[in-house]
Amino acid sequence: MTIQRPRSPLWIAATTVVVAGVILSAYLTWTHFDAGALVCGLGDCHTVQASEFATVGPVPVALLGLAMYGTVLAGNVVARVRPSLAFAALSIAFAAALGGTVFASYLTWLEVAVIGAICQWCVVSAILTVLLTISQGGVVWQALAMSPVAESETIAADAASLKADSPGRGPLGLGGNGPRTVS
Repeated sequence: MTIQRPRSPLWIAATTVVVAGVILSAYLTWTHFDAGALVCGLGDCHTVQASEFATVGPVPVALLGLAMYGTVLAGNVVARVRPSLAFAALSIAFAAALGGTVFASYLTWLEVAVIGAICQWCVVSAILTVLLTISQGGVVWQALAMSPVAESETIAADAASLKADSPGRGPLGLGGNGPRTVS
């Protein structure tokens, strides 16, 4: 489905949030491999980063976040430069953001209930992910509303209601006061 290039304030907001997320998750990925580079003013980031939950297998959770933010950024860029792929790209970006929100919620629960420590950067990333999901969902909704299919359905519905409501037309739009009979 081809749509117009996204330029809405929601698209700009989503793209801004995703760029902030890429920067933050890149920093957290770097600090996973160099714990001395981790700066934490609030909470206990070192305990969270050193916990068994900081990785999924050999993959740092921060790297998974970077992949999610990168997927959303790529989807938004593709939607901007290739309008014919915009709806699919934006939908994939929204799905990635929604999955990221679910995973960030789980990780936040782990911090509070299991690890017993809060990482300020993890909280910021979780908030960014929720904001991204909301704004990206709005972008997809707008893209759907601007699609040619939605416009053609609206035009067809408007034309049908005009035809049925026009004066001098019968209830079936055939003219006269009722259906015609053939003699």
